[in-house]
Amino acid sequence: MSVKDTIKGFEHPIAMAFGNPILDTILTTDDNDLLNKYNFKVDGQTELDDKEMEQLFADLPEESKRITSAGGCAQNTMRLLQQLCGEKDGPQLCVYYGGLGNDAVGETLKEVVKSANVDARYAIHPTLPTGVCISITNDTCRSLAVNLGASAVYTLDNLRETELPLDTVRVAYIEGFFITHSLDVAKEVVRQAQGKNVVIAFNLSGTYIFEKHHAAICEMVGLSKIVFGNVKEMIALANLLDLKFETPTDIPFLLNNLKGVTVNASNSFSSEWLMSDSIFVMTQGGMDPAIVVWGHGDSAQVAPCIPPTPVKDTTGAGDSLVAGFLAGLLCDKDPKTCLEWGCKVASDVITNLGATLSDDLPDDFLQ
Repeated sequence: MSVKDTIKGFEHPIAMAFGNPILDTILTTDDNDLLNKYNFKVDGQTELDDKEMEQLFADLPEESKRITSAGGCAQNTMRLLQQLCGEKDGPQLCVYYGGLGNDAVGETLKEVVKSANVDARYAIHPTLPTGVCISITNDTCRSLAVNLGASAVYTLDNLRETELPLDTVRVAYIEGFFITHSLDVAKEVVRQAQGKNVVIAFNLSGTYIFEKHHAAICEMVGLSKIVFGNVKEMIALANLLDLKFETPTDIPFLLNNLKGVTVNASNSFSSEWLMSDSIFVMTQGGMDPAIVVWGHGDSAQVAPCIPPTPVKDTTGAGDSLVAGFLAGLLCDKDPKTCLEWGCKVASDVITNLGATLSDDLPDDFLQ
């Protein structure tokens, strides 16, 4: 049975997420001058103030190919999850919360997200600009520059003005960038979800937030059932917690409070795996396998899928893997299958510009 057929029988919405809503401008260029001028790191990300972002927009080469797309980690994941599990003209399966400016950029972002059939419940901040991001794609690498604006503001008062759909939602997903300014909101979401059949999932999001927000990150890791992160983020978390490891593949096991640190694919799957206190999902990039660790030393690793067409943009790779993993979770799949689905979704998304799935995917893409 396909994902969409399975989800049809569920009450909706089935997932909600909290994050920093961003409007992306994705630029493709073979020229390194822009990267060098702003000292952007390959596959890195940085935050710019209003003037710096204005200057960067002015410096974008006019001849370069560019597109506009909805962005932000959790917003990307909800858009992709809706596409995997539902239809553009069907029920809205995913709800998204974040801060938005009262401006033309915000109106554009609303329309883009609405067209993806995601129920975006933005808190509008009239004195702040909508968050924007420039993604510079060079070959198969990308560099991100972000101006957060209104996306960095979501308060407890904003949360109190909305009613969370906790009677139907099965997953609450929170991105790491969100807790840098709204940890109190994230903790309140977790509190309200207690006693409900809601899985709390958290994404570490980026290494550069660890320096100033290490306490918030550690607290959210402790509050979450599932923690997602790439190898650089997992290393940062391990160093933060003073965990000693020989190789990065040790880290998910150490985080899962295990003494053994060998990665072995496990066949001891059962529907009870979500009863584990902690589940860690780590991606490594390239052709190195992604790893999921849960329970008492159970683990699985999945090699990345080879994309059917050339890679165009890796910006949404992590967000799309999370979407595929959560789709598997919602369909009551075992953890290895969830990770396989995540890798499969990511392998398609990176062949497109922006965090988007190909239009010609068959209904049985995931089953």
